[in-house]
Amino acid sequence: MKMKDRTKQLKNNLGRMAPKEVVTEIQNIPEEDGVNVCGFVTYSLEDELRLLSMLNVLKTEKQFYRSEDEQIVELRDLIEKLAIADPYFVAQCIVYSRCKGEGMRSINHLAAALLAPFISGQEYAKRFYGAWDKKNQKGGCIFRPDDMSNIKDVYVALNKSSLSNAMKKGFASYIENMDAYLLTKYKKTVIDIANLVHPKSNVTIKDENGKEVNVLNALMNGVNIVADTWETAQTKAGQEVAQAVREGKIKEEEAEKILKEAKERNWKSLIEDNKLGILAALRNIRSILNVTEDDDLVNKLCNIISDSKKIREGLIMPYQIDMAREMVLLSHNNMNSRKVLEALNRGYEKSVPNLREALPGKTLVIVDCSGSMSWINCINPKNKNYYRSSCKDKAGLIAATIAKSTYADVIRFGNYAEYVNYDPTENVFELGKKLVDKNMGGTNFSIALKKAAESGKVYDRIIILSDNESNCGIQVSKAYKNYVRATGKEPYCYIVDFAGLGHSLLKPGNKVSFYAGYGFAMFDDIASKEFDPMKHINKVREIII
Repeated sequence: MKMKDRTKQLKNNLGRMAPKEVVTEIQNIPEEDGVNVCGFVTYSLEDELRLLSMLNVLKTEKQFYRSEDEQIVELRDLIEKLAIADPYFVAQCIVYSRCKGEGMRSINHLAAALLAPFISGQEYAKRFYGAWDKKNQKGGCIFRPDDMSNIKDVYVALNKSSLSNAMKKGFASYIENMDAYLLTKYKKTVIDIANLVHPKSNVTIKDENGKEVNVLNALMNGVNIVADTWETAQTKAGQEVAQAVREGKIKEEEAEKILKEAKERNWKSLIEDNKLGILAALRNIRSILNVTEDDDLVNKLCNIISDSKKIREGLIMPYQIDMAREMVLLSHNNMNSRKVLEALNRGYEKSVPNLREALPGKTLVIVDCSGSMSWINCINPKNKNYYRSSCKDKAGLIAATIAKSTYADVIRFGNYAEYVNYDPTENVFELGKKLVDKNMGGTNFSIALKKAAESGKVYDRIIILSDNESNCGIQVSKAYKNYVRATGKEPYCYIVDFAGLGHSLLKPGNKVSFYAGYGFAMFDDIASKEFDPMKHINKVREIII
């Protein structure tokens, strides 16, 4: 071998040798301490993080790796274990998840019912089952009125008895502080709960004769008081047109045109009077577009669905915006529909911080495209208009957002791994689908790390989007050590969990963060700093009930 070749080889070998501090970091990377569902060694989450993960991602429906009943049993056992030691923390977790985190409903209703015996007699118990104060960011787990009925139904099913004393007091306090609009809009819930807790209310409105009537008393006595909402407005319009047809005042062919015009006026009135919430707007985009060609009305609708403040305050998740977009694509193809699609795209992207400025340097996104990530079907076969996003869909949307914002590299993996070329100017929804458009079989996370190491690229941070159920390949800790040794740098790692199975691909700690869920809280945290591994738990402990 020539001297210049020997010199080049020596230089390459020295270049691959990790600096002393990196060697120390490698030695400090812990070995796996648990076993996942597939029997593969992994890192077990602390019970506190495990609970928060479950509350932020589970929908109490069948998953790839466990049944609905298994999830319920696991949650019950975990709440019991934690609540015996610190029931207030469990209450904080539920309030945080429902009102500030991902806003999941069914799983938090179940958790609130399961917690009842552990907080019985506690001074904060009544407040826990009371209202969340959105303005002052404190209070209980009731984010909106129908949370009460759902918690009641779960509690009764579990205990074969009526409400706990704390629920009665908390629910009564909530109803007593509802205004006329909420009382009438949620009258079914109000009547249901009021029959059990007997609240008192002084809220009044004027009836058609101008007389002041107590709203709660009227509802409980069966007086027909309706809320000025899109549901009641459209129902009333349909009833009036149908009655006119029956009475022979108009013909069938005229009725359709008249009803369409009436519904358009109703939507216009609700939007202009600021009485149409963003969730109702997203759910009814297709209905609105069906009845109007009014450019001004469509523009105002676009303003609602692209308002980042409304999106955040309404706890609107990425998949809900994506669902609205799917409905528009299925139903319409005209100038107004294209305006709405642009507004939905704008609304999603405006709802996350500018990650490019917050995350300088080089970022790698690793997205799990294994079979288990596709478990939740996108289209319900019984109802082609009912959209369901899979874990992989959500991961793709997050990957696309980060990629567009930071020009990050993207690796997708399953049984094998590959870098993905993409166009950062593409629509975030379309890009998200393209990034995860393969079913890559098993879950070999180590091969994704190997692919990154072989690239020769040194990353400042790695964001991992997965259900955290690695089931093949070498041990993740070994693969991660090999990656750090090959690149000479331990990056910040952010693991986003989509299944709540109680495991993590890497051990949360000094440079590794674990996120439960896929909503805006994750983007805010990533943008804030790098990285307090207990930040989520600290946020939970700051909740005041």
